Amino acid sequence: MKPYGLLLAAAACTTLREVPQAQFIPQHNPAFVWVTTTDRALVRVTEPRIDGDTLRGTWPGGQGPIAIPLNRIQSVRAKMPARARTVLAVTSLGLVGGYVVWLLEQPSANAPPAGDCSFKTSTNPLSAARPIALVPTSFCWRGSAPCASR
Repeated sequence: MKPYGLLLAAAACTTLREVPQAQFIPQHNPAFVWVTTTDRALVRVTEPRIDGDTLRGTWPGGQGPIAIPLNRIQSVRAKMPARARTVLAVTSLGLVGGYVVWLLEQPSANAPPAGDCSFKTSTNPLSAARPIALVPTSFCWRGSAPCASR
């Protein structure tokens, strides 16, 4: 996995949380917020800013300006980092990656020992009419015919 893949995975761990509009919007300058009005309408406001007693911004896609008086806002939600989920995701990726590396480091039960270049005569009954062949034992793994009696 590329390092930027891990960064993208960590950045993806966000959640929508209710925020205090008067303090959060000027301090964090979010790209967008979700506003629930007192008449229960849910509105996405892009490029939000507080202007006096009004929340101003644009409709998604730049379709025009929007202004909502603060006294008509029931709640404001914005994307916030989900720290617990990020820690869980990074820890899980680390454990899975470590396990994969550990598996790759383990010797295979069917593989010949490293550096085994000795020869063994073939006892394959199908080759009885032919001369006996010398086969390197490094080719003898996973029950191949020349090494079935091994």
